[in-house]
Amino acid sequence: MNIVAVCGSPRKGNTEFILKRFLIGAEDFGHKTDLVLLREKKIERCGGCLACDDDGVCGIRDDMNAIIEKLKANDLIVFGSPNYFSNVSGLMKDFFDRLHPVLVDDKLSGKKAIAIMAGEAEEAKSAEAAIATMTSVVDSFKMTMIGDLYLSGKKAQDVETNTESVQKIDDFAKNILS
Repeated sequence: MNIVAVCGSPRKGNTEFILKRFLIGAEDFGHKTDLVLLREKKIERCGGCLACDDDGVCGIRDDMNAIIEKLKANDLIVFGSPNYFSNVSGLMKDFFDRLHPVLVDDKLSGKKAIAIMAGEAEEAKSAEAAIATMTSVVDSFKMTMIGDLYLSGKKAQDVETNTESVQKIDDFAKNILS
């Protein structure tokens, strides 16, 4: 299976670590992986022009059209974002808004998706609204959500230095991908 993970964190920290660890687990099971770090990409905000309704291509010339092609080329898409005020990051929201052209060509339909969140709160309940945002996007594109994972971490390396959290990532990857 081909897997692409999209990281909506503005910093190198917990969300990116979780995604990378998950992808390492995927590679251990023989899957091909790719990681897109939105903070390293130029992604303009959607202007709502709806020009993409005509041909399924956004007229804004930035990195988004290339990212969309990556999503289309993979079987499983992993959306990763920090939990900011019970929602996804601004980077991830801008990314989701710019997926509108894909609604026209329906090329994500039938693909699998996973939601991964990292946040300051200890309990996963704090991420329910953010995961619901990701699930709503997945549903809009007729994809299938096959799992979600929330891990607590405030400072940039909190998840990475917590052996219990690392084990949760490994177990999650094993349960989803084996």
